[in-house]
Amino acid sequence: MTTGPMVSQPPDADSAWPQAAAPDVDGPIMQGVILAVDIGNSAAKAALVEGSTILEAGRLDTSSASSEDLLDGLRVLAGAGEQAPSGILAVSVVDRWTERLERAAEVLDLPLTVVAASHIPISTALVRPDTTGPDRLLAAWAALSLYGAPVIVVDLGTATTVDVVDVDGFFQGGAILPGLGLAAAALAEGTARLPRVELLLPREAIGGDTVAAIQSGVIIGHIGAVRELAWRMHLRIDPGGQAVRPTRVIVTGGHSAAAWANAAWRTSLAPELPAIADVLDPDLLLKGLGMLAAHMGAQPRTGASA
Repeated sequence: MTTGPMVSQPPDADSAWPQAAAPDVDGPIMQGVILAVDIGNSAAKAALVEGSTILEAGRLDTSSASSEDLLDGLRVLAGAGEQAPSGILAVSVVDRWTERLERAAEVLDLPLTVVAASHIPISTALVRPDTTGPDRLLAAWAALSLYGAPVIVVDLGTATTVDVVDVDGFFQGGAILPGLGLAAAALAEGTARLPRVELLLPREAIGGDTVAAIQSGVIIGHIGAVRELAWRMHLRIDPGGQAVRPTRVIVTGGHSAAAWANAAWRTSLAPELPAIADVLDPDLLLKGLGMLAAHMGAQPRTGASA
């Protein structure tokens, strides 16, 4: 995909030009190495990070884990590096696990900041950026910081999100659709005879039996849906097709770490079916948290002298 220069327009004629809110830097100062925690609907990922560099990492399946499991894993990570972490910076979409993280931080005696939309220094063209999940804004800002604009971010989690940052660095919004696991589960739970299948990329789209047909529909169908959304978003931010800088597509999230992810997202099958992803970056949010901690630590504090 390629794009040309584009000027973001305000939501309506009476609205002010969309600006990035001054990032909220109140809270504990975190510098150097931190513990980054990404709590999603199905799993919690944590890492010892310094800026965008991941030093150690781990993943916890939250469907079967306990508070003690979370605490034990964080304790191991906190002691895994040469330098102790200065605090915990987290992004979370599950309140009960946020509460468990708060208790773990108290036990570990580490300051904790849970990221809100106001913490993230990205310009948006949204009327209410505070209603967009901070995980989506953080992923967009991390992709913008690491890979430049324009960029489309595909996050393959419990839900799949496809979000776009235009050539001027403005977060424009995106799309949300059921993720791969949800789609497979819906077929198994919502029908009388369709089985639950393992999420594996089939060799071809024509399934020779029920399992292969479901895998084709769920996975290859999902690839097609993402390709369509990414292409339409590309046309939206570059309606004239004037190529100045290519639009990069970054695929992240839990399913981007699957063994078949490269074949699914970075392989071109034919000229009319090009590869979707320029980069697979499963740890984009953890890197984003590390970079955000560095950014927040470098900002003037409330009440500080200029």
